[in-house]
Amino acid sequence: MRKILAYVILALSLIIIYGSLAISLSFKSEYEITPSILLFSLLFNVVIMVIPAILFVYLMYGKVWEMLYFRKTNLLKSVLYGCLATALFIFASAAVITLSGYEENNPLAEEIGKNINLPLLLLVPLLSAFTEEIYFRGLLQMQMEKKNIPLAIIISALLFSLAHLEYGVAIQLIMPFAFGIVLGIVMHFSRNIMAPFTAHFLYNFISLATFLYD
Repeated sequence: MRKILAYVILALSLIIIYGSLAISLSFKSEYEITPSILLFSLLFNVVIMVIPAILFVYLMYGKVWEMLYFRKTNLLKSVLYGCLATALFIFASAAVITLSGYEENNPLAEEIGKNINLPLLLLVPLLSAFTEEIYFRGLLQMQMEKKNIPLAIIISALLFSLAHLEYGVAIQLIMPFAFGIVLGIVMHFSRNIMAPFTAHFLYNFISLATFLYD
C-alpha cells in the first residue's frame, strides 16, 4: 500500500508540473516579471517537486535524505566535480554557439534578468538548483537507474528540458537537455546530490550575473 501511494504521489507531481506548464502555454499572455513573482515561482516549485520527492522516498524506504543522495561521503570531491562540470559545459556550449553563429532572442530570460537584484542573484540559483536536482536527479534519475542507467540519464534530462518550455525558444530546450545529460553523468558517478547541485547552482549564478553586471 505504501508503494502504491508513493507512485500515486509521483504521478500527481508529474501531472501538476507538466499540466500547469501546458496550461500556461495554451493561455500564453504577456505579464510583468517582478521579484515577487520570481519568489512565488521558486516556492511553488519547492512545493510540487521537493515535497513529493520527500514523501516518495519516505514511503518507499522509510528514510529520506540518504535516499535522495544527501551524503557526507566524498562531499568535497562531489563539489569539485560539480565545479569542473560547469566550467567544461560553459566552455563547450559557448564554443558551439560561437562557431555555429546561432542567435535567438530570449524575452522571458531577459525579463527575469532585468528583475535580478543581489539577494535574488543568490536565492534564485540556490532554490532552483536545490529543487530541480532533488526531483530530476536525486529522485527520478536514481530511481530509474535501477533498471537502465543510460536511459535514466536521458529521460531525466529530457524531463528537465521540457520543464523549460515556458521560455518558448529552442535554445531553452537544447541547453537544458545537454546540461541535464552532464548533470546526470555527474550524479551517476558521484552518487552524491551535491555534485549536480553545485554544477546547477554555479551555471545559474553565472548566467544571472551576466544580466546584473552587463
